[in-house]
Amino acid sequence: MTTIKNIAEILGLAAIIITASCIKEDEIDYTPEREAAIISRYVDSLITEGYDVDTTANGVFYTMVDEGDGGPTVQPGDSIGIVYMGFFPESGDIFDSSEYHYYEGGDGVWKYTFKSMDLIPGFDEAVSLLSEEAEGLFLIPSSQAYGSEGSWDGSIPPYSPLVFDIKLVKIYE
Repeated sequence: MTTIKNIAEILGLAAIIITASCIKEDEIDYTPEREAAIISRYVDSLITEGYDVDTTANGVFYTMVDEGDGGPTVQPGDSIGIVYMGFFPESGDIFDSSEYHYYEGGDGVWKYTFKSMDLIPGFDEAVSLLSEEAEGLFLIPSSQAYGSEGSWDGSIPPYSPLVFDIKLVKIYE
């Protein structure tokens, strides 16, 4: 009798575990409306903190944290070094950083030829606004990032605006 009771208890616990594992936690509906709300809240927070926020013709919102040396901005074909961090505006979670990848000399600077790689359009546009030693915060809408499909590996969901903090360390000769 105890064996049947033990089996019944085990089956009952198994049913609870199986049922609990099928419940989806706060499934997020990635929509253009959600994206618009995230962008609005983030831009409003920057303005509240005293930043001047501008917008490019392609819809990239930005504020310059440091104007740099005031020299010329980056041009296609320039050899440059940048330090960047990318994060989600709604959570602050970092999804990428130059320090994760580029340790030449231990400085975390990504050195590359501008416009020689297939990067998201909003990132290229952000970098093009920088002069040497300038740093900016750039809110890139999904239309200038990974769009309605998200990234190929699923790390960036559909309709996700992205924020990049980018500093142009150097334009190399």
